Amino acid sequence: MTLTRRQFTGLGIATAAAATLGVVPAFAGGEKRTGQLSGRKGYKVSGTVAVKKDGGTTKVVLQDDYLFDPSKNPPDIKIAFGDGETYAKGSHIHNKLTVKKGAASFEVPAGIDTDKYSELYIYCEQFTVILAVASLK
Repeated sequence: MTLTRRQFTGLGIATAAAATLGVVPAFAGGEKRTGQLSGRKGYKVSGTVAVKKDGGTTKVVLQDDYLFDPSKNPPDIKIAFGDGETYAKGSHIHNKLTVKKGAASFEVPAGIDTDKYSELYIYCEQFTVILAVASLK
């Protein structure tokens, strides 16, 4: 594709305006959606989560402020995706979540299209109970 001088200048102006407004242009490389965890069923869960895409890899990142209720110890904690506080079967991204505090990162298997879901869950698979929800934006 060939750009004219006018198109190139317009692209530069649009990029500068987007950077000034804090907007990341789609062509900048990588995408990121974030959300705040909110506990369910009496669980105190908080912190920021991010779903980051870069190239062909997608990761779920629990930020430094992540905290899972230290007084609770459900047997089979997982991270998954879904909508309307219903997790999608087959969308869990690891075998068991053992991190209860602080930053952690998990690679999403290639077969899971995270763009299809508006929420991220921390849930107990054994008892099919959602323990925390984060709306992704």
